[in-house]
Amino acid sequence: MLHFKQWHEDTIFYREMQPYFGQCDRFQRLNLSELLLATSDSAVEDYHQRGMTYNVLKDNNFAILVSRVSLRIHNHPKTNQPFRIKTWEEAPAGLQLTRRYEIFDMTDKHLVSGSSTWVVINLEKRRIIRPTDFTLREAPTFTTEFCGLPCGKIIAKENMTVVDERTIHFSDIDANGHMSNARYGAYIMDCLPPEFQQKDIKDFRINYAHEAKEGDKLQLLADFSNPAILHISGVTPEGTCFESELYY
Repeated sequence: MLHFKQWHEDTIFYREMQPYFGQCDRFQRLNLSELLLATSDSAVEDYHQRGMTYNVLKDNNFAILVSRVSLRIHNHPKTNQPFRIKTWEEAPAGLQLTRRYEIFDMTDKHLVSGSSTWVVINLEKRRIIRPTDFTLREAPTFTTEFCGLPCGKIIAKENMTVVDERTIHFSDIDANGHMSNARYGAYIMDCLPPEFQQKDIKDFRINYAHEAKEGDKLQLLADFSNPAILHISGVTPEGTCFESELYY
């Protein structure tokens, strides 16, 4: 993806981008996996620009991992359509950091609204820590209203059908040593029936649970009984990796 410029205005981080042809689907919409990547990368770059680089986090025994994402897609970003991501961190909720996104094209047409929650891991102890113990920056104290669906827990469906099985390969793995959160978006779209692949998604939610690693066998299970809300889960022998919902 082509990057134009990026900057901060107080605590808000802005990033201008343009999707290439190869990052979009056959309907010239930005792939779901690429949208997830654009939002998560913007969050990472926000921290990076404020001095919290990957190496700084690692040296302090911290890792920040996305836990839940909710996206409301007002208008799908399209091939070669430049857009601007606006992202900021909000007050923590329980054990989770919270972050918001708004995406507009260069004419200020509203494309996407997003909300996400993240957890901070102590790498030495391999456990989640309280946001107050993440002391590399001053935590925000404000919140804003989100127009989409809440980043709440997605309840697993019963009697779901196995629709695909994938082996996790080297190219699926990120720098944290597990499958990239964005790659799940590609797996989800691949197992949809064709009639849903061509429809525009209105809302998308995903909960990340157990990490998938290289060599794992990931079963994709689905419930397509309600055409307005599709439910897809990813499961390895070690446990559930994700639960997701697509709203049409």
